[in-house]
Amino acid sequence: MVDLSEVSPATVQDWIRTLPDAEANELAGAIPAQRVHGSCRDDLRWVEVARMGYERRRLPTFLVMLFSSLEALESRGCPETAGAWESVADWLGEVYDQLQRANDEEALSDISLFVFENYLDRDALFEAFCGMVVRHEQLALLVSSNPSLLLPDLPLEKQRLVLEECAANGGRPLSESWSALHGRV
Repeated sequence: MVDLSEVSPATVQDWIRTLPDAEANELAGAIPAQRVHGSCRDDLRWVEVARMGYERRRLPTFLVMLFSSLEALESRGCPETAGAWESVADWLGEVYDQLQRANDEEALSDISLFVFENYLDRDALFEAFCGMVVRHEQLALLVSSNPSLLLPDLPLEKQRLVLEECAANGGRPLSESWSALHGRV
């Protein structure tokens, strides 16, 4: 196994671009996120590598490593953490829009599974998610039809905000989605 921290960024980029999917998945899995002796600078590097890997390859392993690297920034208390989350949230909104236009259901499902189900409690990602619900009727309908999939761990006010946005943008009525989430109106 190669220690990616010892490989030049240009070489890593070349590998991302040229390796077959199986090897690119292994490469993504080798991103040294949450290393005990890593630094904030290292974690920022891995955020960028994972983001670039996902942009080029659409392999979910890169998504997993991207968010693992963001968590590493958080756990170290890095001053760059909030900016990194904000940047990734903005980027994810753009990626989601592109995938929606391309009708790439598999990649959209990966984002839901590996990102929305785990990180909506982060403010920047929550805000980006609300924007996606506003822009994409299909997402508004999906979220409002089964709100217990993505929303149960959010505070009530955030749950209500998402479900109101869903109802206003092609999703189920607020009373129905709220009842589905909480069993009452």
